Amino acid sequence: MVAATQTTRFLPFLDPAEESAVLATAPIKSFDRGQLVLDQNVMLRAIFLIEEGSVRVERKDRDQTIPLALLDAGEFFGEMSFVDGSATSARVIADTPTRLRVIDEATINNLIKKDPSFSGRLYRSIAAILSERLRLTSMHLDCLIEGIDFYSQTRAEIEAAAAKLPGADWRSDLVAAMVDRERKG
Repeated sequence: MVAATQTTRFLPFLDPAEESAVLATAPIKSFDRGQLVLDQNVMLRAIFLIEEGSVRVERKDRDQTIPLALLDAGEFFGEMSFVDGSATSARVIADTPTRLRVIDEATINNLIKKDPSFSGRLYRSIAAILSERLRLTSMHLDCLIEGIDFYSQTRAEIEAAAAKLPGADWRSDLVAAMVDRERKG
């Protein structure tokens, strides 16, 4: 079992004892490589902690599968549906043999009954996880936008230079010149 320690924290605003209690009551599920862990568009309120292995997070959109993330031991998924109660937004597949802890709504509700302030610390921990992921996503988007801008600028420069070449269709003029040169050659 993964134990909460001062150096390995999964829910940073819970006390180590609280985090250990959450993990101790969470059932373990194991998955083989390639096995579906969680499907997209499923109503499920649970947070999954990866104890061992790794999972692929992907989204099915029409006939395409879009990879979103590769998560390793010590990382969570399912927290968005847990927080807002909506259907899952992606599917999760075991990338390697994987063991998970499933922190379900009943477990959390029992801990909240014992200590109502637990709820605030838990949700603040989840907010911290979501904030970190949003920050990383924003950084990735910035890089993509910079790449698109560079490509667009470079393409515009090439098209502008090509427009200055002699002839209406410089490509066909170039091919014709090369063919002519070979004939004379």
